[in-house]
Amino acid sequence: MSYLEIAILVIFVWITGMILARPYINKSKHFQTLGGVILLVKVTKNRRILDRIANLSQSKTFSRFSIVLVYFLLISGLILLVFGTVISFTVHAALPLNEYLALPGINPDIPITYGLVAFAVSIVIHEMFHGIVARKHGIKVTSVGVMFFVVPIGAFVEPDEKEITEADPVVRRRIVAAGIAVNLVIAIFAFIIASLVLSHAAVQAVPGSYIDEIMENSTLKNLKITGQEITGFGNVTGNSLNNLTTSSYLEPGHLYNMTVYDGKGFHTYTAPAGVEVASLINGYPAQKAGIPSGGFIISINNETAYNEMTIETILNGIKPGTNITIAMETFSYVSGNFVGTNTTYHLETVSTYTFYHQYYPTLANSTQKNESFVGVTTVYSGLGLIPIYYLKSIVFGDSAYTGGFTGILQTIALPLEGLSPIPASFTALFTVPFGASVFWPTVNLVYWFYWVNILLAITNALPLAIFDGAQFFRDTLMIAGRHKRLSYLSKEENIAKVLSFMSVLVFFMLMVEIIVPRII
Repeated sequence: MSYLEIAILVIFVWITGMILARPYINKSKHFQTLGGVILLVKVTKNRRILDRIANLSQSKTFSRFSIVLVYFLLISGLILLVFGTVISFTVHAALPLNEYLALPGINPDIPITYGLVAFAVSIVIHEMFHGIVARKHGIKVTSVGVMFFVVPIGAFVEPDEKEITEADPVVRRRIVAAGIAVNLVIAIFAFIIASLVLSHAAVQAVPGSYIDEIMENSTLKNLKITGQEITGFGNVTGNSLNNLTTSSYLEPGHLYNMTVYDGKGFHTYTAPAGVEVASLINGYPAQKAGIPSGGFIISINNETAYNEMTIETILNGIKPGTNITIAMETFSYVSGNFVGTNTTYHLETVSTYTFYHQYYPTLANSTQKNESFVGVTTVYSGLGLIPIYYLKSIVFGDSAYTGGFTGILQTIALPLEGLSPIPASFTALFTVPFGASVFWPTVNLVYWFYWVNILLAITNALPLAIFDGAQFFRDTLMIAGRHKRLSYLSKEENIAKVLSFMSVLVFFMLMVEIIVPRII
């Protein structure tokens, strides 16, 4: 049986056992079920640790500050939901349903080991802060415990139901807010550790450029060097390779030695240099003329096409509607060697404005009417190169300091890009201060603490019944109802109406994001 089949079998047995045993479990003093499938193990003694922490800490001050943080998280969460709802009407590719569930092992983007540890510890701290702040305000905690779903998945703190119900909403809101806010604090702390400490400890071993991908129809696919580092191409070496696309003056179509570093050693291959056609835009001159995808552009009107900048300069100097000649060379990979074939194509250019007006109207401008366009996208030698320092800044979060909100989003999206856990091919390109077998798992774990706590903080702040945000929002409305201008909220039924409206709105936006891309 595969690991996935074993996992499914274990989960099935657990759920079946919990359903059958639920009537007996709920009669016990120390055990209880949640949702029928989660086992709560309660401890009603030795809860004084909460009192000790509460007495030694400034948890009251933190709970007051938590209110501000939760407001920020609530507004951020609603903005993200609105953005996601709007964007769902323009996105035609729907995510698989399991990717909407932030469960390690179920969501393919969340690794079981790192994800499970980060979730379990973060939920424990979340619940502990509910209890610590409750005790700081004199509210009794009847039990604490651990939640199990096959394995430990978190913890819970259970304040005395009567005392918490009768507490002032100001106090109750602080208790709720503290748990939500501490997740944001953990995320910030983990982010600082990753970007300001661990990032500087990893040093690029050899100057060069990271091969993020090789164009699908490029003959260089045969070399199988994706995820490695190119350190030399002809007379271009080191970090200068990051500018290969725009500044190379290697003869296009000629074969050069290309040196690649895989973290263990250097390997030399012979590969063609030059600008390679990645794709053709349907209905434009290059596609009509039969120019092949994967071919190398050698020259345009007998002017050598060294790099993308020279091609752009040549075309900008040609009036749209002009007949031009493009010399191409295509390569086959035969017995470990690249064999080229030369072909000449004749076509009539159109204006760059035509393309932008059709596909990107907001970027179209009058100067483009005097620039020629043939309708191709290009990649230098089929190599998708990324500067290692840039990729490192995203992986460790440094990009947030220079890229702002965009940099933060890039770091959060690492699992979607297959960059977390960090691929071994990438980690092999760095030297680290202590064993790589310890350093990189530490980086991955710190990252997942950051990722998980961002998720917990934002989702828990939303005013939806299953999240702490619903109680926070309810108490906020009760407090607001004390003011004359908002006396409407002094009645419980009116608060319930507002809360129900917000819950339905949030749920509706979540459903739109899931359903709409599947039906448009």
